[in-house]
Amino acid sequence: MAQILSSPFFSFFNASARCPVWISKKAHGYSPSGNRSRSKSLACHNIPSAVVGEDVKIHQTLTIAYTEHKINRNYEKKDYVHSISTFEEAPLDEMDKRIEELVAEIKMLFNSMEDGEISPSAYDTAWVARVPATDGSPKPKFPQMVDWILHNQLPDGSWGQKRRILACDRLLNSLSCIVTLAFWGVGDNQVNRGLNFLRRNTGGLIKAALSHYRSKGFEMVFPALLKEAKLLGLDLPYELPIIKKIYEMRDSELKIASVEDLHSRPSTMLQCLEGIQEVVDWKNILKLQSEDGSFSGSPASTACVFMHTGDKNCLRYLRNLVTKFGDHVPCMYPVDIEERLRAVDSIECLGLERHFETEIKQAMDYVFQYWGERGVGFGRESLVHDIDLTATGFRLFRTFGYAVSSHLLQNIKGEAEELCKLYGVENGAGITTILNLYRCSQVNFPGENVMREIGGFTKDYLTKWLERENFSQAKAVKENLRQEVEYALSARWNRNMPRLITRNHIVVFNHNDLWSGKTLYQLPKASNDKYLELAKLDFNRIQATHRSEIQHIKRWYKECKFPQLDFFRHREVAIYWSSAAAMFEPQYTNCRLDYTKAGILATVVDDLNDTYATLNQLKLFNEAFERWDPSKIDQLPEDMKIAFMGLCNTLTDISERAREVQGRDVLPYLHQQWLNHLFSLTKEREWMLKSYSPSFDEYMKNGLASVALEVTTLTPIFSTGQFLPDNILEKLDFRGDFLNVVCFTGLLVNDFRTFQGEIDHGELASFVQCYINEHPGCTEEEALNYLEGMNEEALTKLNYHFLMRADIPKRYRELLFNTARVMQLIYRKDDGFLNAAEDLEDIIKKSLYEPVL
Repeated sequence: MAQILSSPFFSFFNASARCPVWISKKAHGYSPSGNRSRSKSLACHNIPSAVVGEDVKIHQTLTIAYTEHKINRNYEKKDYVHSISTFEEAPLDEMDKRIEELVAEIKMLFNSMEDGEISPSAYDTAWVARVPATDGSPKPKFPQMVDWILHNQLPDGSWGQKRRILACDRLLNSLSCIVTLAFWGVGDNQVNRGLNFLRRNTGGLIKAALSHYRSKGFEMVFPALLKEAKLLGLDLPYELPIIKKIYEMRDSELKIASVEDLHSRPSTMLQCLEGIQEVVDWKNILKLQSEDGSFSGSPASTACVFMHTGDKNCLRYLRNLVTKFGDHVPCMYPVDIEERLRAVDSIECLGLERHFETEIKQAMDYVFQYWGERGVGFGRESLVHDIDLTATGFRLFRTFGYAVSSHLLQNIKGEAEELCKLYGVENGAGITTILNLYRCSQVNFPGENVMREIGGFTKDYLTKWLERENFSQAKAVKENLRQEVEYALSARWNRNMPRLITRNHIVVFNHNDLWSGKTLYQLPKASNDKYLELAKLDFNRIQATHRSEIQHIKRWYKECKFPQLDFFRHREVAIYWSSAAAMFEPQYTNCRLDYTKAGILATVVDDLNDTYATLNQLKLFNEAFERWDPSKIDQLPEDMKIAFMGLCNTLTDISERAREVQGRDVLPYLHQQWLNHLFSLTKEREWMLKSYSPSFDEYMKNGLASVALEVTTLTPIFSTGQFLPDNILEKLDFRGDFLNVVCFTGLLVNDFRTFQGEIDHGELASFVQCYINEHPGCTEEEALNYLEGMNEEALTKLNYHFLMRADIPKRYRELLFNTARVMQLIYRKDDGFLNAAEDLEDIIKKSLYEPVL
């Protein structure tokens, strides 16, 4: 399979075979037939009587078999346009003003990022509050921490996040605060209320923590806290079976853990040294101290080390925390790496990249300088990488064109597999990490087997987690985590559309969602209500632009008299949706309109060749188009005249408008691409009439042109508003590899869903049938499996072209790559284009008509 993309299948279109027509440098007066007088659009059906090109007598002697008007078998299948209801638009000026305000506010957030803004941690604040005064007096070094604990108890007697209740979080925060207050002999009322809370809930909370979601290091630090509480004489149900169980889990893990490794190399144990004090060599552990004086950025762990060693660097770190936060500390610090990655991830997921290109680059450049062989941790001082952040960073780096090697993922793959085993499907603590690993695996390039392996076991884990149907604890961290996982599994990144992915992220985005370390925390600059408000406004504003463009398409459609044609599939809205999916940004209006027109024209000529016209009529149609001579279609049926004039007039109009930006006439180029397409369609008609089954290579060579993705993408490529030089153009058309692979994947997935119907219709040419013919004994299922493998390999190659081809401007890469994604989505189950009103209705509605509220 690895050899597929380097096979001759992708190299048969050489310069001599395709005969590409270079764009004329003349600014005016070009006609593809060579007649310089036909540079303006030809009015529909106002056809001159004079014949241009061939001798009139020869033309008149051609016998055109006129057949009875045929109606396409799919004509009655309606386009989505027939079921659209209208609604009142929101005030666009107000939307634009508010969008501008929000963009400015979020840019300020990015520009103010330093070491990270993060919410308080009652657990870590309590540990820092335990640090005694350095002058030997029996009082806390940081009394303001004790005051914070006294004033931040929740009404039920616990400590922790107000809005969300996660069992392990409430247990750690509450018991840590109670132990600290009891240690200093203050806050008797708060201690008693806290003890009452724990006595009522300890058994149930521990069971929930162990069964459904436990935070990092919970099974190590919570038993240690219980021991301290018991030494202080605090009245708690220490003999509960569930408490005995967690003691056993801790003892078991300590037996497995290597004391030598703990003191010789950085590990996640550095973040919970307070939970394993009996095995720590306090002198040796100082060798693993970070430059800022902390231990893996953990205030609790660092406070514990200081109380055992009196290390000045530990104290320096704690003092800096107090200077920064005043009366509390977070669960880790600094979080400069995490804050930037989470913020960029929010922007990317919500489809807002175009507003923050500079801010994204600055943030990603910052993280990239700390990117190591095993990824990154929460902050620049982190000696221990974090799998979740590394997976997120890897995906974002590739998304924004940074060169990062998948060898890094090979280094953490084993840890990720161990993470799945450690938590099991029953406990969802690692679910966000596994989800981010799964997403990360989809930005893979050819030959990266580790990405496939990671994608395989993470998909299995996520699928089994969904089957558990117990999400109460996971929802305490991310409200809509189940929906996120379901959507991620429903369609791979390169088989889905940016607008649909964005809409789903907007729907599930909750600015009150939390992240989980030892305790829960928020990053207010990385996720807040401003992000969500902007995402909704931006999405709805773009929808309004797209709907106005649909009205333009409807007018053009009527001007071309296409509603009169009953031989082809009327899919103007569905085709417009595909253009909006490929290039959704507001500045690409002309590109979307021309993409849509090209798609409609391709459908017209496809259905014309499919069943409507005779072979002689098609050949005359092609000859007239080749010579750019409308007089040659005099003897053709009226419907074919409408099709011919619609094609010629539209291409002329597009080229005239493109001339303003390109400074040259692009009509010769467009004419040649469409001529190649027409010839390929007619060849397929000839094969059908002769009941001819071509070879695999022969079918592929013709199919890459007949699938129409070439003309659909190359017709609007001059309409992005930017000058397109020849050296870039040759990388985008069939002289390069990019479009070749786009067409190949489109042809494959189209054949998967339509080949049986084509056989019933009398057509023997398809990838499936050609493969079976060349492999005697091969079953249909085996052929489909093999071709699906080819499709997957080709999509992986497209990932590389889209993400890493810096030699091609991104707007063109998006056009080609998203066209391939459109095809994968339309034909994901069956012929979605044929059944547009049924299969695409929900997708089109969510993309174009249904605002996000």
